[in-house]
Amino acid sequence: MRAELVRKWRRELSRPGVMAGLAVLACVVTAVAADKADVGDLSPHDIAVSARPVEFGNPGRRGVGRLRYRGGLSLSSSSPYFGGYSGLVIDAKGERFLAVSDSGSWLSGKLGYANGQPSAVSEARIGAIPQSDGRPLQRKGHRDAEALVALKPGTAEGRFLIAFEAYHRIEEYIFEKGAMRGPVGRRAIPPQLKGMRSNAALEAATMLRGGAFTGALVLFAESKLSAEGHHSGAMIKGGKPHALFLTRHEDYDITEIASLADGSLAVVERSFNPRALRLGIRLRLIKAGDIKPGALLTGETLLDAGAGQEIDNFEGLAVHETEQGETVLTLISDDNFNFLQRTLLLQFTLQ
Repeated sequence: MRAELVRKWRRELSRPGVMAGLAVLACVVTAVAADKADVGDLSPHDIAVSARPVEFGNPGRRGVGRLRYRGGLSLSSSSPYFGGYSGLVIDAKGERFLAVSDSGSWLSGKLGYANGQPSAVSEARIGAIPQSDGRPLQRKGHRDAEALVALKPGTAEGRFLIAFEAYHRIEEYIFEKGAMRGPVGRRAIPPQLKGMRSNAALEAATMLRGGAFTGALVLFAESKLSAEGHHSGAMIKGGKPHALFLTRHEDYDITEIASLADGSLAVVERSFNPRALRLGIRLRLIKAGDIKPGALLTGETLLDAGAGQEIDNFEGLAVHETEQGETVLTLISDDNFNFLQRTLLLQFTLQ
């Protein structure tokens, strides 16, 4: 009965002209959210993922400022473990991907294209993030994975860092041959991020791929603010942490960051105001030359989206470059295991 109700709601909310209502309805997630999937007994296995194309804003209008909308998908699966995706990496071809969920699971697969637009997900596989004895993470408070960093950029296999909140930590894992093992190491939380709140902590992480600080790990908390009201973060280079700050726009919090090839930073921000029934998503671009120890970053707003556009609770961001030299930004949303929300995967090209 509940599954049929979910399908009915999603059909109604996907009709033209109703997407503004979806963005508003997403704001009531705290009142109707389902429990996260319990991954305590989850073993790696293949699943089927359905993909429905979605438009962003007005059909046929592909330009959004300096961004061009390539295309997007609304993803779904009958697997009860599917959902909650908060971290994403994509390989250099824009095909193989790995995502982590705040339920403590991972999802891998292959993204297919038709005429340059995302069209399908195949070879999907799901499993639990393990603890040191090889079992899935057993404590629910330890499962809240929020960011995923490839230590070798351009690959969806190999070594990764996963940032967790609630029980704050940064741990290293190995993903290969359709399975994850670890943790095989841990990175210290920099002193600049000590005192983070349980549910507003390590939300954004990336490794700089270029610029003067190539290889540095950059971290931002969701909403830890400095005395001046700026977002607090850190840059770790050569094992030494340095403070970083980002100007705060209105009530927007940071949900993810990702490095471009030249070391610039793309920043995803979300505003969620249940009293005003408002959900907003922003993308900011920080130039590589502006990123240095102690810097206060501002950057350029690339996207400011709200009701009337295809948005949801975007918490994952990956960047890759095409053979033609285009920079592609891929966003994925955390559906909170809530039938009023969706797992959206949207792609934009940076002009």
